[in-house]
Amino acid sequence: MFSHSVIRLRAMMPRSSFSPPPGLHDYASVKLTEHALERFIERFHIEPEQAEVRLRESLKRSRRLGRNRRNRTIAILATLEERPFVGLIKDSTCLTVLTWPQFEPHLAEFGRTRLPRKHGRLIRRLVASKPA
Repeated sequence: MFSHSVIRLRAMMPRSSFSPPPGLHDYASVKLTEHALERFIERFHIEPEQAEVRLRESLKRSRRLGRNRRNRTIAILATLEERPFVGLIKDSTCLTVLTWPQFEPHLAEFGRTRLPRKHGRLIRRLVASKPA
């Protein structure tokens, strides 16, 4: 456990320009499966040459939605040009990419019994937090 003084020191340290704002996570360094890239291309009509770069860029600022306790997969919410999508990550590997309507029926599997509160605001903050 951290002592209170260490926690206070960390709170006073300036944030790196590469770190996401509080509440967001950087998953850009995860391994991308071929399946995830194919689904990203298919669902967002991205050129195959740009797919990996665009997906990693989107994963830099994402919010964790929950964890599936059975298979230890986490779901993260990210955006591409104001369009939300959900990435499923297990053991530092992005397994697939789903659109929000595809993921919504599976919310309960990831520990959420209902839609996240103020979902529209959440998406706006994800989009607003991306650097210009």
